[in-house]
Amino acid sequence: MLLLLLLNFTLPGVLTYGDRIFYYDARSLSLGGNLTVLENNINPASSGLSDKIQFNFSGFLYAGTEKRGLRVYDSYGNNIGIATISINHTTEHNFAPAGFIMPVKIFRFGLRYYRFQDFNYLYHYDYRDDFYQITRTVDNVYSGSLNSIAPLIGINFKGINIGVEQGFIYGAIKSDLKILYPQGEDSITSISHNLSGNNTKIGFIFAPSLHLRFAYYYNNILRVTDKDDSLSYPARHNFGVYYQPPHRVPTKFVAEVDYELWNEPVFIYKFGVEHTILYNYYLRYGFCIFPDYIEPAIWTTNLTIGFGVQLKNYYFDAGLAYGKRDYANTDFGGLGIKEKYIFDETQNYFLLSFGFKL
Repeated sequence: MLLLLLLNFTLPGVLTYGDRIFYYDARSLSLGGNLTVLENNINPASSGLSDKIQFNFSGFLYAGTEKRGLRVYDSYGNNIGIATISINHTTEHNFAPAGFIMPVKIFRFGLRYYRFQDFNYLYHYDYRDDFYQITRTVDNVYSGSLNSIAPLIGINFKGINIGVEQGFIYGAIKSDLKILYPQGEDSITSISHNLSGNNTKIGFIFAPSLHLRFAYYYNNILRVTDKDDSLSYPARHNFGVYYQPPHRVPTKFVAEVDYELWNEPVFIYKFGVEHTILYNYYLRYGFCIFPDYIEPAIWTTNLTIGFGVQLKNYYFDAGLAYGKRDYANTDFGGLGIKEKYIFDETQNYFLLSFGFKL
C-alpha cells in the first residue's frame, strides 16, 4: 500500500479539497479562466454590466490522463529513464453553469447554478512479484463535486457596480477502494459524504469608461459538513482589470490575480486576450497557472483558446483548455519513501455556452 500512501499525501488538492474549477463559462475558460471582471460571471457585481434580461446555459466535457512512473538508475546512480507503472484515464461531462439576470432600473436580480470544486479521480495500480506476476490490483475511485445555487442582487450607478450573492452549497464525495487478489479474498470499501453549507460573495466593479474596468470580489470562508466529516476552504480575494485600447482598437485584455491563504499563501494568475472580428465574432486565448494547496512545488498550467458569436440577442461561445500538472520539482523524501516516483497529469476541457437577451 506504499504508493497509495504516497498518493494520499502528495495529491491533497484532488483527494482532500478537490480540484479547483478555474473557469465559469466558455468565454471565461477561453480567456484563461478570468472570473472577476467579465460580464455575467462569478463576481456578483458583474450583473450590473447587463442591461437586458439575460439567460445562459452551458455544458462541458472533461478528459484527464495521469501517468505514473518510476525513475530508473544505473549502477553508477545515473537516471537513465522512466519506467511507466500506471496510466489512468478519466472522462466526465456536466451541464453548468446556468442562470439569469433581470435588470430593474439601477437594480439587478438573478439566480445561477454552477460547479466550483471537482473530486473526480481514478487511481489504478498492479502490484507484481519478482517474477512479474500480479499479486494484487488496487483501484481507488473518487467521485463527486461541490455545487452552488445562488440568488444575487446588484446595483449599477454611474459606472459603479456592486453585487452580493448568497450561495447554497451542496455536493458529495464518494470513494471506492477495491483491492483484488488473483488468489484470495478481495477487499471492497466504500465511503460517501453528503456535504452542504452556505457561502457569501461581495463584489465591486468600477468602469469609468468603455475601455477600462477594475474589479474585486471577496468570497468568505466556506465550510461544508455532513454528520461525519467536514471540509473548510479559506477566504478568497480576487482582483481583476479589463482594458481595451481606445480609438476603436478591437482587442480586449483581461488579467486577474486570486489570493487564498492555505498552509501558506496561494496565488492564482490568469491572463486573456479577446479579438473582435467583423463586429460579431470573437477569437480568444489565454492562460492560467496556480500551485497546489499544500505542496507549493506542484504547479498546474492551463493554456486556453476559444471563439464566440454574437447575433442580435443571441450568443454562442466555445472554449478549449489544455492543462498540465508539474511534479518535476516535488520532493517526496520527507515521506521516508526510497522509490523515486514521478507523476505526469494532463487535463483537457471543452465547454460550450449559449445565451439570449430579451
